[in-house]
Amino acid sequence: MQLMRESTRENVSMVLWASAKLNGGMQKFDIPVDSTTERITFTFSVDTKGSRLVLRGPNGQAVGEGAVRTEDTELNCGRLITVEKPQAGNWRAEVSGSGTFWLQAQAQSDIYFISAEFVKLGGRPGHEGLFRIQGQPLMGEPATLQASLSAADAKTTEFSFVSERGEILQKLRMKASDNDREFLEFTGEVALPDVPFRLSVSGRDTKGMQFQRFHGPLFHAESVEVASKLNFDELAPGATREAVFAIRNLGPARSFKVTVTDAHRFVTAVEPHELTIGTHQTTSLKVTLTVPPGIAKSTGDDVVVLVSSTTGTATTNAAVVRLTVTDSAQGQPQH
Repeated sequence: MQLMRESTRENVSMVLWASAKLNGGMQKFDIPVDSTTERITFTFSVDTKGSRLVLRGPNGQAVGEGAVRTEDTELNCGRLITVEKPQAGNWRAEVSGSGTFWLQAQAQSDIYFISAEFVKLGGRPGHEGLFRIQGQPLMGEPATLQASLSAADAKTTEFSFVSERGEILQKLRMKASDNDREFLEFTGEVALPDVPFRLSVSGRDTKGMQFQRFHGPLFHAESVEVASKLNFDELAPGATREAVFAIRNLGPARSFKVTVTDAHRFVTAVEPHELTIGTHQTTSLKVTLTVPPGIAKSTGDDVVVLVSSTTGTATTNAAVVRLTVTDSAQGQPQH
């Protein structure tokens, strides 16, 4: 309940997200807490008993049970510590024991990520713009990253890709595209790491204290692409349509398994279910959709196409297409 309560507050953002294996020694993590932080919750969990977290404030003293403005919960395989109005400065988490651990710090603050996504140019002629890509970004190809930040209390910003352990993999060149610091948007061309990664932003707040924020979702560059080739986004009650997807293999020749799902089970056939694709080749996937005659108008259906390699280098990617049942689709061709 403590974790649920703290994670569902307004303007909660990740300050640190780290995961790694313990080898019996101690691992240390520095966690900057800025002057805008109202509350912060440190969550430690591990898959074996006997491991422990020691949390130290900026003064170097360990946070213990009964500390002022602190809620401290010990678990069999973890610990949760919530600090209200924490002292600004560098906090340190010391993790020791064995097994795989997960360490998170979530702060309630006016500096937080609004969104972060990989985008590409698209849209109709005269109405072009940047749109979110389907699935994960592609290994070895140019990538465009777009991030939005609530940054009214941030004086400086610097973006980086960080590893699953929370360490900086590479710093990024991102350019602000507007001056609205309550919804500050950045865009940049980036090279992708060859390991899973998250996006982080750090800098100084308006009082000169260091801040750090992580965007929670984990990105990973893949070597297979799933691209929608649909020329429709509406379906008529009682109609049958064929949706085409292009599956592109950017890695060595290998085989793939295809899984297609949708919420309303309009999908009646998938051809083929298994693919063998050569290096830098593309194969078409056909998905048949049949809408029951009595289906309610305005019903939305998300079709999810997931492609995973079954031989060679492991890779997985997906695409999601949103379709809507409407009378305006009555005149569309049927198959």
